[in-house]
Amino acid sequence: MLLRSIGFYCALEKDKKPQLRLNSARNTHEIDFSTSYNDYIKEMEETIMPQLVVTGLNKTFGEGESLVHALSDIYLSVNKGEFLAIMGASGSGKTTLLNCISTIDKPDSGSIVFEDFDMIQAKESQLADYRAKNISYIFQSYNLVETLTVYENVILPLQIQGKSIRKYQNKINDVLGKLAIQNLKNKFPNQLSGGQRQRVATARALIDDSKLLIADEPTGALDSANSENLMSLLQEINRMFEITILLVTHDPAAAKYSSRMVLLSDGQIIDDIERNGLSNDLYLEEIYRRTR
Repeated sequence: MLLRSIGFYCALEKDKKPQLRLNSARNTHEIDFSTSYNDYIKEMEETIMPQLVVTGLNKTFGEGESLVHALSDIYLSVNKGEFLAIMGASGSGKTTLLNCISTIDKPDSGSIVFEDFDMIQAKESQLADYRAKNISYIFQSYNLVETLTVYENVILPLQIQGKSIRKYQNKINDVLGKLAIQNLKNKFPNQLSGGQRQRVATARALIDDSKLLIADEPTGALDSANSENLMSLLQEINRMFEITILLVTHDPAAAKYSSRMVLLSDGQIIDDIERNGLSNDLYLEEIYRRTR
């Protein structure tokens, strides 16, 4: 049985890594962009491709009387193309979990495997290469370079990795167009609104060939209207680019755009729910019910 999270779909033998199986022989599929987001989720589930597997993860901070168990025996798997919201109160461990997955923090024990790459066993040079090739980030504070134009900020990851701008020009134009910032490409960050700055940060995260998009409280600095716009955009990006998204948020109104939500409390996963064909509004009601 496919490992999802501890207490839900866990099938592990002691001292063995989880064996993950595809539910379909299909290896490729096409997406009809006229279909609904729920249709997209259903099609992705029919071609399940487990991409990220977290097994027995533990992380502590401090020592002695000040010892804090930030994560306690976390089991979790995320499928390719899934949009997972990680929720919980402050101090629940959600950001620590995200930091371990993105290799910012190193866990005390357990394993994190992304496709065939074992993050825990890897050397620092291998981790740096892994991050550059596979992970993109969207931050609450945007982290744009103020002295660069919108266009220059967007292509910055390509330049850092030594990739050909000419080779990626079609994708650059496509991303700028889809995020409706094509007409802003010659402006500087200080000339943009908060919503526009977040769109630029999102474009930068999508511009290379990353497989995992990590968004840590991306709506934290936005008003409600821009928050809704950004989350709707991330939902569409999840479908358009088939990129796996991990979203950390405390806000159910942001989590309703995900395809799945896990809830953390005191460093443990205590709930795991999937959209299962629900509309955004009905899914939001279910999230509210589970997180009260």
